[in-house]
Amino acid sequence: MMTPEEESAQQKQLFDIYSGILFNNRDFGSGKREKIAYVFDCPEYKTLMEKYHIEQIAGEGTAFQRAERLLHWMSPRLKHKPDYDNHVPMNALDLLDYSLDRPENGMNCRNKSVILTECCLALGIYARRVYIMPYSPYDMDNHVVAEIYDPELEKWVMLDPTTDGIFFNGQGAPLSLLELRERFAAHKPAAFTGSEKEEEMNAYIAKNLFRFMVDGDNGFGLADKRTLYVTPAGYRVKENQLAAMEYRLGEIPPDAMRLQKLFADMLERAREKPEPEAWDISMMEGKP
Repeated sequence: MMTPEEESAQQKQLFDIYSGILFNNRDFGSGKREKIAYVFDCPEYKTLMEKYHIEQIAGEGTAFQRAERLLHWMSPRLKHKPDYDNHVPMNALDLLDYSLDRPENGMNCRNKSVILTECCLALGIYARRVYIMPYSPYDMDNHVVAEIYDPELEKWVMLDPTTDGIFFNGQGAPLSLLELRERFAAHKPAAFTGSEKEEEMNAYIAKNLFRFMVDGDNGFGLADKRTLYVTPAGYRVKENQLAAMEYRLGEIPPDAMRLQKLFADMLERAREKPEPEAWDISMMEGKP
């Protein structure tokens, strides 16, 4: 078992590695330019607000202040289960009914971010869900978070419903994913408020800020309907996806024949698909 000093040294070393990867991949290639869609008139929002009183929970204030209250309301009451099988319909109503205050029914970051995003949209706050992805195709861990736009701050802010966390700069301003990526690439850690240690979260999020997969349509039940790929210049999504799938196939035990067949079929289908279309980084910047 490591001492606190050894743990700190390990996290610093990891941050050095991951921030270096970001430093060497600061530039994003040009791609398709189109605005991300945000839907504020879904009829299910009324049920969501009435059943969970999210308008009262969010209270008054700026978009960031209201979203932050929602974050602190939901995050501690949702058990984290990274191997959750995604069997519940991916919308805030079904997911809250399944998991809120029910620790026996945990869920992953992917679905927690659906809940926060849809609750914010129900209140008229621009919100989107973003997969943050690692550099290595052999790293099977990624993370999913939410971003909201605050008109008063005139910027996007990242909220992590898994850790009840927000990152801040040295002046106490909350950071967007792109601001955080730029800061890490310059080897500058960020202040973190949440359930995990700041040093560990700086290293972990730096690992997963290499590229982004953004929900193109944000509204009730629209998660994963249209995924937009935002990647550094020269990065080939399909090549890395195939390498990741081949690696996972090789890790399956020889006696798990059914699982081997499933992954082999998935790999063959993936080989036939074209390279995902690249989207311009500008769609994640500025006003929605």
